[in-house]
Amino acid sequence: MSDILEFLKSRRSIRKFIPNKPVDWDSVSRCIEAARHAPSSGNLQNWKFIVVLEPDLKKAVAEAALQQWWIAEAPVVIIAIAEPDRAERYYGVRGERLYSIQNCAAATLNIMLEAHSLGLGTAWVSAFDEDALKRVLSIEDFARPQAIIPLGYAAEIPPVPPKFPIEQLVYFNVWRNRIRDPASYMRDYSVVIAREIKKTKEALKGVAKKVKEKITGQENK
Repeated sequence: MSDILEFLKSRRSIRKFIPNKPVDWDSVSRCIEAARHAPSSGNLQNWKFIVVLEPDLKKAVAEAALQQWWIAEAPVVIIAIAEPDRAERYYGVRGERLYSIQNCAAATLNIMLEAHSLGLGTAWVSAFDEDALKRVLSIEDFARPQAIIPLGYAAEIPPVPPKFPIEQLVYFNVWRNRIRDPASYMRDYSVVIAREIKKTKEALKGVAKKVKEKITGQENK
């Protein structure tokens, strides 16, 4: 299987969509299929998805999402909804308050990645009035909307967002414990050797450049 890191890096959050360019049902169903195969606690799959297509209903969703009107411009809007009571039945309070959120988060990300693979743009919208959204979509009391996912063809590609370097994010073994040279610590000598060879080549290039400049300078005298 090929490395998907570059694919992940190329995904963007899209908030502008090409107007009047519809998304076919096959693409939408593939995104839902991707969500269906997301991991979930105990394989509960305690999620449901509402696919919103009607323009007036999309506007109502956008209004419930704190008046983020750009949401309504997407041809399709998918709502990921958790059923916390099912998780609570097996895992108690932790299932209700954590696992249900994690399950829907995994499904939401799968939707976004599949959409990206199909040339579609998405965004993960978490800012919304939950009660208002439930009224708009007639969601029953026991269910809780977790994410709004506008889906369509991107009208623009945002620049690469800044990310923290890995050195600031990783601790080893215990909290706040950093290792200066993880490759050496983990005895990954191939990485260490390759790094040293690269340093040597760069140093030799620098020496060669200085020698060339010295010779050139003497010839010009």
